[in-house]
Amino acid sequence: MMEYIIEQRTGSVTWIRVTRPNQKEETLKIELVECINPGGKKSLPYLWYKGGYTDKILDTYLCIHTYCRDSENNCYGRYNPQTKRSEDGKRNVINFDWMFENTEENKQKLINESIRLFESAIGKSATQEKMERCEKYASEKNLNIVTEKPDGWHELFGISSPRGSVVISNRKTFKQKDYMKALFVY
Repeated sequence: MMEYIIEQRTGSVTWIRVTRPNQKEETLKIELVECINPGGKKSLPYLWYKGGYTDKILDTYLCIHTYCRDSENNCYGRYNPQTKRSEDGKRNVINFDWMFENTEENKQKLINESIRLFESAIGKSATQEKMERCEKYASEKNLNIVTEKPDGWHELFGISSPRGSVVISNRKTFKQKDYMKALFVY
């Protein structure tokens, strides 16, 4: 299992950072929150029990939030064992198999499972996927790909291009022989 560092503890919140990226070049931070049932018939633990999601009314429980940054610095809530896709596949819902009472053993279970999911992720990095989209687009539009914007070139607004890229031109009109366009990937 990958190593992690407990970065900060404040009150009922603990931040955990996984020290190395996974195979997809993602990084992971976990926010572990210790929750207390405030009581009453409108509390979440009571409603979970009443709805048949838990076996008993939890006096305390743990919630985790995961912050996964991909190689393009986008942040997602991936690798959280407490969430799963709904049966219709349209949204995320609570995975009650991972809704535990607040104990040290249960904290470790949640941390370990989140890191296990993170470690087992396979596939292309976000940067590799972006470059594939850009290469396909450039091929279809007969454009060269550049990673540095040439001096004097400007962005052509109103032209749809893959995320992380923009079509640029050399400021000539399209009727001029030396008119050029390229796909600038940033």
